[in-house]
Amino acid sequence: MNYKMISLLMTILLSIGTISSVASVEFNNSVIYTDKFDILEIQSDDLNNDGSNEIIAYTAGKKLICLDDKGNVKWNVESNNSFSIVKIMDVYGESEKEIIAGTENRVISKKEIYNGLFYLLDSEGKEITVIPIVGSVLDFDIGDVDSNGTYETIIGADDGNVYLFNQELTFLWDYKTKGYNFRTLITDLNQDGKNEILVVSFDNTFILDGQGKLTNSYNTKNILRELFLDKFNNMIHVSRWYRDESQDWKGTIVYSLNRNLAPMWEFKTETDSVASALFDINNDGKEEIILGGSKGEIIVLDSKGTFIKRFDLPDRIFKIGVIKFENQPSLVLGCKDNNLYILNTNSGITEYTLSTGGWVETFFIKDLNNDGLEDILVGSDDNKIYLLTQKKVVIPSNNDTNKTETKPIEEPKSETKNTPFEEVGIIGGTIFGAIYLAFRKRK
Repeated sequence: MNYKMISLLMTILLSIGTISSVASVEFNNSVIYTDKFDILEIQSDDLNNDGSNEIIAYTAGKKLICLDDKGNVKWNVESNNSFSIVKIMDVYGESEKEIIAGTENRVISKKEIYNGLFYLLDSEGKEITVIPIVGSVLDFDIGDVDSNGTYETIIGADDGNVYLFNQELTFLWDYKTKGYNFRTLITDLNQDGKNEILVVSFDNTFILDGQGKLTNSYNTKNILRELFLDKFNNMIHVSRWYRDESQDWKGTIVYSLNRNLAPMWEFKTETDSVASALFDINNDGKEEIILGGSKGEIIVLDSKGTFIKRFDLPDRIFKIGVIKFENQPSLVLGCKDNNLYILNTNSGITEYTLSTGGWVETFFIKDLNNDGLEDILVGSDDNKIYLLTQKKVVIPSNNDTNKTETKPIEEPKSETKNTPFEEVGIIGGTIFGAIYLAFRKRK
């Protein structure tokens, strides 16, 4: 009996030994910038290759701003129109990066209409060129569409056209679509060494060659909202759908097309998805589709469109991202209830909450201070930019019992992770004592 007891105790001890203690993750939270208007978009990159990251954001005040990593303004660009999109790209293959931004058009009256504008800026915010577009600029991409070694720019607008410009940004051609061209991509879909132009417009998907000729298309009755390409160049569309008999909006349809635009799978839900993302959230090498609903629903599908799980937050989800702690992914969500949430991808338990004074419509995840840990920039409708700098609290090993570590103070308050094996040392000591007594009794 004693040997059976010892065997059982040893099994338990070894099982506990295989469960590593989870180091808790905290953030230092600070407001690094305050504007007069809501922060609508935020990104970050090292623009001038000096080792420090700049922050690019645009506000509801028709202003594009560049900050240093401490939140000090380096430059800004003001426009007659509200900004609608911004990207940081290396257009010319040099050490410095460019900032490309688009604005909405503005209709004052039938006789007074401000065109949308396409800005190409250098790293110091100086205009390289500005192109007027009749409609609002919804998306753009830069790439070699005719395989001649130069780079073209494709612009999608809400005026029913996509526009192509050469490397000098001289107009080449336009293609008339059905309307709202919210995605334009230059990509080699079939991996034959030649790029195609992929346009997602209202409820249609078009593939064009470098001369603007239609080579393939897919039509649907659903209003498209988002497009993702997986690692095999299969397309995943997220759209709204309605029942034919009522013509009322009822929910969301997610469907996949292969690179030849042939249907692969489809998923329908009554949830009105207003945000979506494509990430591998369980480290299995396959990407999952995450849908964020207008009432706080979070639905996770696998790569074949099969429902996996659902979580819920209090209000509308504006944006979805993923941050990694110790190589384990957690969901990051901007919410209409003025909070940024970080959720455990397995349980949906809230691991961290940042409370702001406005809707959290945008955030950006990156290792901003080059310490190997991902941090978060958060833009809020309270006109502020928050910086959450990740700090890892290391649990001392047996060899470091004399060492102490001070946890950083976290503001605002947040829920801590569940760490049911925090007392592994005490449990282990108890089991060792039991084994020792069992051996003594045996003798």
